[in-house]
Amino acid sequence: MKQLSYILFFFLSLGAYGQRATIELDTAQLRIGEQTVLHLYFEYQNPKGEALIIWPEFDEALTKDVDIVDKTVDRDYLLDSASATYLREQQLLITAFEKGRFTIPQQEIRLGDSIYYTNTAQLLVETVAVDTSKGIADIKPIYSVDYPFSERSKDWLNVNWYWLAIIGVLILIFFIWRYVKSRKPEEEEEIVEVIIPAHIIALDALGKLLKQEDWKSPEKKEYYSELTETVRTYLENRFDIHAMEQTTREIIRDLKFSSISDEDKVYLRKILREADMVKFAKFSPSDDDAFTYLNKSIDFVKRTKENTSSGN
Repeated sequence: MKQLSYILFFFLSLGAYGQRATIELDTAQLRIGEQTVLHLYFEYQNPKGEALIIWPEFDEALTKDVDIVDKTVDRDYLLDSASATYLREQQLLITAFEKGRFTIPQQEIRLGDSIYYTNTAQLLVETVAVDTSKGIADIKPIYSVDYPFSERSKDWLNVNWYWLAIIGVLILIFFIWRYVKSRKPEEEEEIVEVIIPAHIIALDALGKLLKQEDWKSPEKKEYYSELTETVRTYLENRFDIHAMEQTTREIIRDLKFSSISDEDKVYLRKILREADMVKFAKFSPSDDDAFTYLNKSIDFVKRTKENTSSGN
């Protein structure tokens, strides 16, 4: 409807314009993690059909605070056949994960040797409002309940069972030590520590996700948590990126200095950001997208694994 009204506006104003570039937001006010569509418009005349337009190229982020979730291919619409006037449009699905008022800067569009700039736009991102209309309730009084010894004993064992297990293990170790000490000393064998390669651990975990088919579940929060935890663990073990202790933004920053290819860096940014939206913004991706990210994770591990003598 917004696109139709915009085109109708151009038809009503024919003969009073030349080239014009604008940007427009579906909504300029969001809560953290919500999404809106940014429309990029360029109106131009092309009577000879030879106009060369250089359109803006967008990365995964529109600004340092505003991320691009998805984008359409830029398309042309004929507004007026008599004057050969066209409207080119591209839609960007954007979001933000920080509170504040952010300025979407002017975008540059080239038509031949001429340069045109769009207007700027303001995006306000707010946190979830807290209901302060309800008063503070009093603390409920303490009351006693019947707590028999049998239940107390059972609860104590449930809480402290590991102490009994530790004591039992220590006793067992003591007797094993006494037994070994009483025997005739033998030449100690060299103990070789077996280190499992990072890609073996990662592929094993990803293989379990593939077998369980959890991407088909309507609730994908746990699935994405397991998937990204496996990817983060692999990044830490393989590339020494402290991914388990960092936020998504910090991991993306450290990826710039790693030996990972640009294509794989784009994939990692997408899966980590989509997982954040699933976990914190209640975003619900499709089954196909969830399955695609699992396959891309497996391909990423296989492609970047460390060569070993065993060939695994």
